[in-house]
Parts: sequence; structure tokens; C-alpha cells
Amino acid sequence: MQAIDTPVPMTDIHDIKSLEILTADWSVLVYILGAVIILAGIGAAVYFWKKYRNRKQISVAVPVLPHEAALRLLDALADVENMDGKAFYFSLSNILRAYIQARYAINALEMTTEELLPKIDLLGITREMHQELKALLRSTDPVKFAGVSAVVSKMQQDLAFVRNFVMLFEEKQGEG
Repeated sequence: MQAIDTPVPMTDIHDIKSLEILTADWSVLVYILGAVIILAGIGAAVYFWKKYRNRKQISVAVPVLPHEAALRLLDALADVENMDGKAFYFSLSNILRAYIQARYAINALEMTTEELLPKIDLLGITREMHQELKALLRSTDPVKFAGVSAVVSKMQQDLAFVRNFVMLFEEKQGEG
């Protein structure tokens, strides 16, 4: 038997090794950096390709002259016989007011008839045209708001007057 003070040799435990100095493996970092650069290049190429492609697709809208727009809209009202008088006069009044606003820079769409009537004096139109325009504007309100029925012949006359009023600008442009 062995004595208690005697050390027992251990064969399965080994002594501590000295520390190893670890170095970073830069090859992995180079691969990661290369992948990021390639992905950034692909992303930039896609971005500029889409931007260039969208720039090519932008179409330039040719501005429509006020009298051209008004005449197109008046052509849509040509079927007076099959229209409700109230709807007709709302449309006719809107076309006329939009034309006055675009042509003469008067905020006619936002004005009541009573606010618009004094502004008509500034349009520089003939006295006869001036009086007829005021009469037309006054006659549309009862049909639009008070339920007065409209007569087809009067609707045709008013449509022809507004068309002549708009054509007046085109004739002036042709002379000047």
C-alpha cells in the first residue's frame, strides 16, 4: 500500500501548452469586400439604367391654347337636343369661364356671375359682344340654380355665341 503523502502519477493529464499567437485570416475579408463592391456596382448600374430609361419615356406635353381647348369642349356640347338644360348651361358656363380665365387672366372660375360682370369691361371686346356676353352670363344662372327650363333654340344660340366669342381670339391671332 502506498502512503497517503505520496503523489500518484497522473498519465491522462498533460501540462499547459504555451499560448499561440493568432493571426487574422485576411483572405476571407478580401472575398467579402470584393462581393460588396460587385453588388454595389450592380446596384448602381441598375439605378442609372432605370433613371436613364425613365428619362427617355418622359413625354413633353404640348400646351393647348385656350381657344383650342374651348373649341374642343364646345364640340362635345353640339348635341343640344339630347341634353338636359341645366347640365348644358353648367358645362357651357364652365367652358366660357375657363376660357376667360386662361385667355384674359381673370379668375372667372372662382367668381360668381355678379363678381365676373364688372371684369368683362376689361376684356377689350366690341360693345355688342360685351353686351351679349353679360346677357348670356345673367341668363345661365336661373337655369343652373333656379330650375328654369331651357329652350333648345336658345341653347343653340348660346352655344353659337360662345363659339363665336372664342373664335374671336383666333381671328385676332391670325391678323396679328
